[in-house]
This record gives sequence, C-alpha cells and structure tokens, in this order.
Amino acid sequence: MAFSKGKRIEDETSRRIIDLAVGIGCREGEGALTVTRLCRELSCDRRVIYNRFRDIDEINMLVARRCNEELIKKAAAAVKEDASYCDNLLARIITAFTCVYERNSYFQYYTACYEVSEDGVQNGFLQDLECVIEEGKVLGEVNAAADSRRAAESLWLIMTSAGKMLALNSSLKYQDALDTVKFGVLAVLEYIKA
Repeated sequence: MAFSKGKRIEDETSRRIIDLAVGIGCREGEGALTVTRLCRELSCDRRVIYNRFRDIDEINMLVARRCNEELIKKAAAAVKEDASYCDNLLARIITAFTCVYERNSYFQYYTACYEVSEDGVQNGFLQDLECVIEEGKVLGEVNAAADSRRAAESLWLIMTSAGKMLALNSSLKYQDALDTVKFGVLAVLEYIKA
C-alpha cells in the first residue's frame, strides 16, 4: 500500500509489514506494536513504514481488519444449510464469541476495534452482521422495517461487552458469559422478527 502520485497501492513490503503487525499485535498486544519494533524486525528504516502508512493507528486498524476477516470466516463456517435463519445467526455469533474467547485478549481487542466515519461505526464483523440481517429481510425472517444497522450494532455490542466482561472478570465463567450472549441475541431476534 505504498503511495504513488498520491494514490495508495499495494506491494509485497506493505503485506509483509501487516503480516508482521498481525503477529505482534495478536501475540503481544497493541502496546508492543510500534513503528520502531516493525523497523527492527524488518531491518528497515522508518521511511519504509511511513511511505506506506500514515501512522501506527492505521496499522492497528489494518490488523483489526485482518482479525475480523478471520472471525467472519469462522462465523460463516458455522452456518448449516438445513438450519433456520435464527439458528444460523445465533450459531454465527456463538462461533465468533467462542473464537475470540479461545484466542486471547489481544485478539479480542482487535476484533472489537472500530473506526467512526460519516457512515457511523465501521467494524468488519459489525458490517457482516448487518448484511446477514439484510439477508433475513429478503428471506422474510426479519421485519422489512427493522433497522439493520441498529440491530447489528446491538448484537455486536452484546457479543463484545460479554467478551470484555469475561476477559476482565476472573470469576465469570465462559458458559455464563455465553448464556448472556445467547439471551441478548435471542432478544434482538425477537424484536426484529417478521
């Protein structure tokens, strides 16, 4: 993603930087992910990084995007052709929640990262949920008047909040947090159903 005549382009070095950043961020946390560290590990000068990325915040958001892509892929794999729409949506969220739990708190940090733009909160998993809810409208499972964005945000907040509580509270058990997620998801589904 180097800059050429003001336009961002992808190149092998940009991909190597992000691959390394994902490894560091998900293994050691966002605090360990610095431009200095990237330069040291890549044996390069800071210009190599800054010619491709604005700052470490942009790199962190690209790490978050990569983590969310993994999460979306795993969640989509939980869908069963013969299951109902509601069962599949619940399976997606349970799978994502479990994946985040099984990884570590650094991965959880990245999957919960978001950008705020004119269009609202931007997060890969959140956008995927919104698409799934829109699909539910097409299938007649979700009320056509339901606000897909608001429903997706509610589901995302339920999942990320329960995950955060689980990560911070050593006395909270995984099954209790999962039950909270299920209850919240089912409540949202009841609210938006056709």
